[in-house]
Parts: sequence; C-alpha cells; structure tokens
Amino acid sequence: MNAFIKSVGVYVPKNILTNVDLEKRVDTTDAWISSRTGIRERQIIEDASIKTSDIATAAAREAIERAGIDASEVDGIIAGSMSYERAFPALACLVAKEVGCTNAFAVDITAACAAMPYAINIATLMIRSGQAKNILIVGAEICSRIVDWSDRATCVLFGDAAGALLLSATEENRGVLASTLKADGRQGDILYLGGDSKFLKMDGAAVFKLAVTELAAVTKQTLEKVDYKVSDLDLFVPHQANIRIIESVGARLGIAPEKVMINVDRYGNTSSASIPLALYEALEEGRLKPGMLVALSAFGGGITWGCNVIRW
Repeated sequence: MNAFIKSVGVYVPKNILTNVDLEKRVDTTDAWISSRTGIRERQIIEDASIKTSDIATAAAREAIERAGIDASEVDGIIAGSMSYERAFPALACLVAKEVGCTNAFAVDITAACAAMPYAINIATLMIRSGQAKNILIVGAEICSRIVDWSDRATCVLFGDAAGALLLSATEENRGVLASTLKADGRQGDILYLGGDSKFLKMDGAAVFKLAVTELAAVTKQTLEKVDYKVSDLDLFVPHQANIRIIESVGARLGIAPEKVMINVDRYGNTSSASIPLALYEALEEGRLKPGMLVALSAFGGGITWGCNVIRW
C-alpha cells in the first residue's frame, strides 16, 4: 500500500498587483523587484470579507471534484497556513465544515512555507498504515494581510492563493517514495510572524543562504534514500520563494533548468500554497505525466524544510 497524489485544486484571486502598481505604494521599482526576485506580479485579495478558510475551501472542493470522490470519503484533512483567521478552531476544521467532510479528522500544522513536505509525509504514513484511504492537504494564504506595505524588502515578495492535494491509497507502483523533514529552531528569528510584530519579519540574506544550502542537501538526501540521483529527476518543484533561491538550488543540484518548475514570476511567494499551485500548472501545461520522478522541496519559518520524492 502506498499514497499517491490523486488530484490538485487551487484558488487564485482575480486581482493582479504588478510591480508597476507597487511603485505607487512603496519606494521601489519594477526593475529592482524583477532583478532581485524574478517576480513581475502577484494576486491580492482586496475584499476584506474573504477569509483564509474561504479560499482554502475553494481549493479543497476542486481537488475533491477532480479526484471523483464524495466529500464523505475524505478520511482526514491536514491544513497549513501562516495567515490564519483564528487561532482555533483549526483551519482544517473550518474546511471540513464547509466542504462537508463529515467523516474526516482535521488538524493544522505550523511549518509556514514548508507545510507541504510535512503534510505529505504525515498523510503518506497514515495511508500506508491503513489508518486512512483519502487525505486532503490544504495550504491557504492571504499574505497581503500579514506584510508591512511600507517595507519593500518583504511586501513585494508575497501573493495570495490556496492549493489542495488529495492523497489516496494505491496498490500500483507509484506515489510517495521517500520523504525527509528537517528543522532548526535556533534559526527561528530569521523568519517569523507574531510576538513583537504583527507583520512578517525576515532577514533576507540569512534566509537565502540557509535555504539554498539546505534545500539542495535535503533533495539529494531524499533521492538517495530510494537509490536515485538528481539526474534521474524528470521534474523538480521547489517552493516558489524567489527566482534567485530557485536558480541557486538548481545550480547546486546540477539539474537542467528545463526540469525546474517556476511560476514565481506570476504569483510571488504564496507560502504553503506554492507547491500545489506549481503542480497544478505543471499538470495543465503537460509537464507532469504519469511515471515521472518528481521532487517537491520547500523551506519555511521555524526554520523548517523538507522534501518528498514521488513517482507520479
């Protein structure tokens, strides 16, 4: 028994905020943002009545519909976010209520941008052990509400979106082959939200250095667990933080640029939603097909990071 990603769902706001638009809001330029981050635009939720659980629910519904199952067949929901509307109930509970997952356990994890590798590993182990057949994973972010719009070092980076993965049991030779999860609480102050600030705080240089080193290392380590090399990968799907991190990790790994999924230029950093959103687009573009060997790697506040190697 193994777990595979049966379907992907997303929610992307309609309102686009370009770099040129940002020039009117903060001391920056399109050229400055593009050259340092690779981001040209991001989607922003302007309607204050729309909540994180609303966009999480939209992505979850699409994933369930695409999987061709009923909401009652979902055995569990694991959600991740850094822009919760409430401390509790859990975002996963709110999604379960709205979607109608009446038979599902529901729990949140706090790993910020690294939520997906953690959630995928937890769901996979539960499915392999027979505790569940279908587990829904949701990452949803309204980052525009937790950044300081006067701080050009952070506000230009983030966008709003939600993504969902439906993991199901399979007897076929496919699915999640290996995972590696890492954390270093000693580095927690380089990227955090709360405490002395109501806005996200980040030491960009420190995050960049650690992310590049550790994402490359954890990807190699996870591949080695199942006797694969980087050259065996068909597609590398990293967390879409910024183009410099993605390209630097790719260079360290020695992976061909055409094997790296990139959409940060159009969405910015959508935190826990970025990997589902990248997978969704890879599927839509025909870049992700059955049988392909795929690595998903992410790095987030905590500091937390991890990788899943998957036979699609």
